[in-house]
Amino acid sequence: MWKSKRTAWIHAQCGLSLLETVGVVSIGAVLAAITLPHVYDLIADSKAESLVSAAKVYRQAISRYYADVGTVLPLDSQGVPRIERIGNSANPNSLPAQLTLVASDARVGSFNRWTKFQGPYLEKFDTQYPPELGGNMFLPTQQALPLGSAVTGSNRAWDLKGDDARSDVPTQAHTVIFRVTKITPEQFLRIDTVIEPDIGKTVQEKQVRGRAKYEPGDMSLRIYLAHQ
Repeated sequence: MWKSKRTAWIHAQCGLSLLETVGVVSIGAVLAAITLPHVYDLIADSKAESLVSAAKVYRQAISRYYADVGTVLPLDSQGVPRIERIGNSANPNSLPAQLTLVASDARVGSFNRWTKFQGPYLEKFDTQYPPELGGNMFLPTQQALPLGSAVTGSNRAWDLKGDDARSDVPTQAHTVIFRVTKITPEQFLRIDTVIEPDIGKTVQEKQVRGRAKYEPGDMSLRIYLAHQ
């Protein structure tokens, strides 16, 4: 009996009252409400930076490929450059598939520009697994619209200077685009801020100016990588 009372006395002295417990829980809730948004922002910014870093790696790979082969377009079996508008790595004729080829691979031809191929230029590119953000990623090749064409979120014109939403890419130039699907408007703005924080004052301007542009209709981010 004496031990039981002593134990109850100790618990009463060491434990928290109901009021104190409520106070501690309330403080914890307030701290969580203050801290969590910042944590989420840090995670979102980190993911945006990872995607931008991947885009830089792809651009460097294309630059090395161009230095060897003399084109930014993928090659057909005869070593002739061809536009390939989808850029899905599952297609062996796509640019991302060819950038990852080893020069000794049986798929590397022996004609024309294939003789200058010194791959691999890129360690990995899998359309189904974009870096950190998005649903799928692609490296399509396109022919640019005429110089001075109005830029939209999805067309083949690029306002690289970011000054007037008119294309700065030479007429009929061949371009390589890094396209990522299922990007939310918020994610696009984070990515655009990493790439070009000073281009565009409004959301609408940011969606069409500079190297990164966005089409809300199909939630696609398009980043200009190179042209020839």
